[in-house]
Order: sequence, then structure tokens, then C-alpha cells
Amino acid sequence: MPVTDEFLKNLPSSPGAYMMLDRKGKVLYVGKAGNLRNRVRSYFTGGDERPAIQYLMERVDSIRTILTETEKEALILENNLIKEHRPKYNVNLRDDKSFFSLRLNVSHPFPRLTLVRTQRIKPDGERYFGPYSSARDARVTVRFIQKIFPLRHCTERQIATCTRPCLNCQMGRCLCPCSGKVDIEEYGRMVEQVSMLLQGRSEDLVRRLRNQMEEAATKLRFEEAARIRDRLASVERTLEAQNVSFFHLKDQDVFGLLVEENGLFLVEVLSFRRGNLLSGESFVIRNPALEAEEVLSSSIKQYYGSGAFVPKEVLICRPVDQSELIETWLSELRGNKVAVKVPLRGQGLRLIQLALKNAHAALLREKQRDRAAAAVERLASKLHLPGPPRTIEGYDISNISGSEPVGVKILFQDGRPEKSGYRKYKIKGFQDQDDPGMIYQTIIRRAAHVDEEPLPDLILIDGGKAQLNAAEVALAEQLGADTPPLAAIAKAREEGDEERLYLPNRKNPVTFPKGDPGLMLLMRVRDEAHRFAHTFHTRSRQKAVIRSGLDDINGIGPKKRKVLLTQFGSLQGLMEASDDQIAAVPGISVKDVERIRAHFKQKEIGLTA
Repeated sequence: MPVTDEFLKNLPSSPGAYMMLDRKGKVLYVGKAGNLRNRVRSYFTGGDERPAIQYLMERVDSIRTILTETEKEALILENNLIKEHRPKYNVNLRDDKSFFSLRLNVSHPFPRLTLVRTQRIKPDGERYFGPYSSARDARVTVRFIQKIFPLRHCTERQIATCTRPCLNCQMGRCLCPCSGKVDIEEYGRMVEQVSMLLQGRSEDLVRRLRNQMEEAATKLRFEEAARIRDRLASVERTLEAQNVSFFHLKDQDVFGLLVEENGLFLVEVLSFRRGNLLSGESFVIRNPALEAEEVLSSSIKQYYGSGAFVPKEVLICRPVDQSELIETWLSELRGNKVAVKVPLRGQGLRLIQLALKNAHAALLREKQRDRAAAAVERLASKLHLPGPPRTIEGYDISNISGSEPVGVKILFQDGRPEKSGYRKYKIKGFQDQDDPGMIYQTIIRRAAHVDEEPLPDLILIDGGKAQLNAAEVALAEQLGADTPPLAAIAKAREEGDEERLYLPNRKNPVTFPKGDPGLMLLMRVRDEAHRFAHTFHTRSRQKAVIRSGLDDINGIGPKKRKVLLTQFGSLQGLMEASDDQIAAVPGISVKDVERIRAHFKQKEIGLTA
């Protein structure tokens, strides 16, 4: 209801949550209090003089309150209301993004490890591990686990209808529960081992595997003992390669917070399980109305309120209000005591410093994204594009006097190289150097695949007006009038001169101020296309030389050529090798060596004749 003196006077003194709304009824801010009257009135009586609060109160039109029995219930309600309404002036940690976890469906007699994406861990009785900051990290973990532990890969439906062992079973990558080759007890032991590894209980796992191996050997089950031995060796190799281990055997989460100007906050969460760093997540929050303590407190509540695993200990980089209440809430979520600490020395401080180090790196990446976004916006304005060129394709040609000509396409997404969009084109039908003609062929071939590869927001050609015109003709022939914006960038003729950017239907090049972010982005695209083209051309020429050097030798086919070049690296390396070294290559006989020597000797005679 509207904020009046009577409203403030009649507020209850009980615990609860409150929502601040603007004139349109939109929720601006959600808070909670042990005493609603005192907390809400403090906003209007000068009790809270923070600039951010004054900024917020200028926009508040009405306030709604919801009473609860206890302050802990108020905290839970506050967290739920924030997730429901996503208020502008609260911390929105996940911003509706789901996270990745690994799931062992232990309700099945033969559990399977799968990757799941969810906003909240379901209380379904299955085992979840994570979260992982990316699908790639989670998939790498799944592949690693499946390499060591032969869990089943097939789905429940596949295992129910299986009539014969699958390929994974035949390759020894599965214990074949579908064929009855493993009992539930043995498979269950392996599932426990997987759980221990994913929980970071590496020392317990090594100890258990060693005991099981010795027990199997004592009972003369030598094949089983050998399998466990190999599994143990794989685990130990992995642990030796694990660089981030703190040897305290605790389950801990570590929260670091960086505060920048203009309301930019970076929250870093590192998850340690049994002393091993399992995952790290970074959250960027932009809100000038928030203070650092509130950002950290809200981040903790939202992080664990979204279903994340609650460890025994949570380390934070600075004190927060009502830390005891947060401890009580976390302890209830976990089912036993949870400690929230601000370490000032020792190992705990080291972990906080590690979290802050990761936060600095994440902040640098965020600023790079900001600069890229500014450059993209600048290009849209300067070149009068229909929208920001988030995707830019760069094209270049590389050849020496027309020999082995190649063309390339590279892709920048949001100001950064996107390697999946790189393409190589071998230019055909040219005897002399003709860069515009080669650009024309490259663009024609690229435009023929618009169904598989959508067109970018901007096409950039390395070259001048001639190359630009050739690309424009190619696009018009292939696509008609529906062509993306096009530009060509030419290097400065002399040091100190400006780069020249040409556009269709414009006589003079577009000029940019020195150091302009839009121009700098185009130069990075051009330079990356040039690098990619030069590398491709160099390799093409090397292959051409190798082909001309080995193709004509009788008895040396493609397989032997590949083996020789793999062994010696190049044609020059092969020529410099001794007869014994060549004959030692697998698949190469003494007769082959004689043919190679005779071939090169004949070439030398031909060159000197």
C-alpha cells in the first residue's frame, strides 16, 4: 500500500519480508527483517543514510509486507520472492541461468552417470555432483570417469530391450549389466568408487581400491584383481596431476568479492571437496544501488537457495549482517552444523586469496567483453549498420605470384575469435596473381552454404576497392538483394598513416579517430584473417613440395609417404637422414631406401645437367 505516516505507524513488529514497488506496481526491491516496523521505518527516518538507499527510495511508491513466524522463515521467503520477481535493486545471482551437474541414478540397480542441466537439484533421491561452470568441464569429467570406471552408457529403455552385448561391452568399457555379466554387488562397489572420486574423497578411494585388490588376489580372483589394479593406477595418475590440493580434507565453499566503480561487483565461488578444488563459478552483478555487504549476503542466500550442495564450512572474504542467521539456515539445508567464517590468517586466508585471484581474472574477462561490446556499438553507429555487428566474418587471400593460392574465412563473435567458424578454400583456375578474382571465388563458395552457415552481421575483406567490388558482385550473384553489410580494410601505405576502410557506393574511405575501438576491432579481424591465410598457404606450399618430391618414387605409396614424413618432419629431414635411420622406420624396407636414394640422386643429376 502507499507509504504514509499512518502506514509506517501501523507496521507490525513481527518478522517478515517486504517488497518495495514503483508506481506501475513493479517490484523494485525485496528485503526481510526480524522486526518489520523498525526495518521499514529506517528507510524513511534517516536511519539508513547510504547513497544507494536514497537512490532507491526516490523510486518507491508503495510497500507490501508478508509476516512470518521466525526470522529464518523471513530469510527463506525473501530468497523465494527475489527468485520470483527478479527485482532491479536486489542481487540476481544466477539471472535465470541453469547450471550443470552430474547425476548418478542410484535408484536403478545399475546406475548410470549423466550430465544434467537444472536450476535446482531435485530431491529425487539420486546423487548429484557439481555444479560445473560449463558443459565442457562436466563432459570432460564424464569421459574421464567412464574411461576408468566401466559404468553402463545405455539408457534404461536400451538396457531393458537389450538382446546382445553393445560395442562398449565388447571393448571393455562397460561391465555389461544388460547381459548379466556383472552382479549388482560388484557394480554397486564401482558406483561407490565413482561417488568417492566425484566428492573429492581421493585418499579414501585409493585406500578402498587397494584393499579390494588385495582381497581379490587373496581369494584367487586374479582377473578382478587386475581390473582393480588398473583402475587404481589410473586414479593415482590423475591425483598426481591434480595441482590444486590443500590437504585439509574439508568440504568448503569459498566466496570472494570484488567491488568496482559504477556498481560493478564480481562474486567468485570456489568449491573444495576433501581438499581438492572441484569447480569455480563467477557471477557478475551490475547494480549501483547495492552495497558490498548486501551483495555478498544475497549471493550466499541465492547460491544455496538454488539447490547447490551445502558444505560443512563456508569461507567469506568480509563480514556480512546476520551471519548467525545464515549459518542456521544453511545448517538446516545441510542437515547438520555449517560454519560461516571470515578467515584472517593461515590456510583459510590462502583460499580467500585464491578466490580473489580468480575473481580478478573473471573481472578482466568481463571488461574485455565490455570493450568488445563498445566496439561493436561504435561500428554500428559509424558505418550506419542496421544493428550491432555481433558476428563479423573476415576474408583474406594468400599466394606468391599466383602459386598455391588459398582463401580463408574467419569469424568473430561479440568481438572475439570463434574458431568453429573458420574455413579454408583452395583457389582453383588461376595461374597469375589476381586477388580480386580470388576474393570473388572465395565469397561465391562461402555464399553457397548460407543454409548451413547463416550470414554474419558484417563481412570484412582484407584489401581495397578492387577486392570490395569483387566481393560485392559475388554476393549479389549468389544472394541477390539479400546481402549482409560489406566493407574492405586496407593497411596504411606508410607508417603513421591511417587504415583505410572502404564501403560500397562510397568513393572515399571512412576515417576513424586514432585508437577508435571500432577500428581496432576491424584491425584485429583483418590481422587474424591474414595470420590464418598465411599459415594455410605455407602448409599448402610445403605439401606441394613434398608431393613433388615423393609422389614419383615407385613403391612409395601414400601410407609410406605419411610414415616417412611423420618420422622425419619434412622432405629436407628425410634427405638428411642416414640409410639406417630410414630403414628403421616401420614399414620401410632396405629396397625402399635404395629407391629413395636413387630418386633424389637422379634429381640432382637433372638439376646440374
